Amino acid sequence: MDYTFLLGSIENILGKSHKRARDNYAFHCPFCNHRKPKLEINMHTNEEGKNPWECWVCQTKGRTIRSLLYQLKTPKDQASEILKYVPRGGTVEYKQLSIIELPKEFQLLYNASTTSVVANLVKKYLYERGFTDNDFIKYGIGYCTSGEYGGRVIIPSYSESNSLNYFVARSYDGNYFKYKNPEVSKDVIFFENLINWNTPIILCEGVFDAIAIRRNAIPLLGKSITDSLYKKLITSKVTDIYVALDTDARDKALTISEKLLNQGKRVFLVDLPDKDPSEMGFKSFTELIQESVELDISNIMLRKLDL
Repeated sequence: MDYTFLLGSIENILGKSHKRARDNYAFHCPFCNHRKPKLEINMHTNEEGKNPWECWVCQTKGRTIRSLLYQLKTPKDQASEILKYVPRGGTVEYKQLSIIELPKEFQLLYNASTTSVVANLVKKYLYERGFTDNDFIKYGIGYCTSGEYGGRVIIPSYSESNSLNYFVARSYDGNYFKYKNPEVSKDVIFFENLINWNTPIILCEGVFDAIAIRRNAIPLLGKSITDSLYKKLITSKVTDIYVALDTDARDKALTISEKLLNQGKRVFLVDLPDKDPSEMGFKSFTELIQESVELDISNIMLRKLDL
């Protein structure tokens, strides 16, 4: 089926699209309002009537246009007109797995053959993102060439007891969703086994940000702090915490800061420009850390009024 009319109908709701790989189109996400077009929708309806869609920032996702329209609270009449252009499909219930394991196709990057075309492609992609060979070893970074996570870099996270607690799978070859993460709870402390709880800690949004920061950084995998991380922070010996979220998450950053401040922590707000830490690089981010402002309750209240 020609999806020209379907694409036009979705653009009437979400605004102008940006063509991505294959039949994917990116829109500005109405669920998290990220400044960049991060909501990707596959416009090609497969044999099961599915059009997978996902925001790789807030990870709101579904498998059908029907589920997207439902979450957008599209008026019934308008939704009915749009659904004429797509076979009927259902939403998918995501099963919560009790045990997490790395994909069976997972291959470590640091000991990959130097003649491996795929490994060299993955390395090139990561080098361009500011990664080093030492990062491949330190973070146990790998990749998959086939299976559910084929065409993706795998960045694992381990708990304090060195048990796998999560992993992030990021496309390196234009696969149609940038991120495809395991269907398990995200109430974990990412990179927990690498964190020094006696020295200043930096809270950032993404895994690539944490690695780019090159110091005691914990990615939130979003814009909110998990229960596990919050409890760990307030019970640990750490005194200084730096909050470095994107500018479009300033309200979330202030909420996190206020919670930690109320627990007796010294909190510093890192004023990021219109770039993520992973886009800025280590040197520029270090300068921002040095210029960051220590917050107090009155300062937080004033900043909230300015939002």
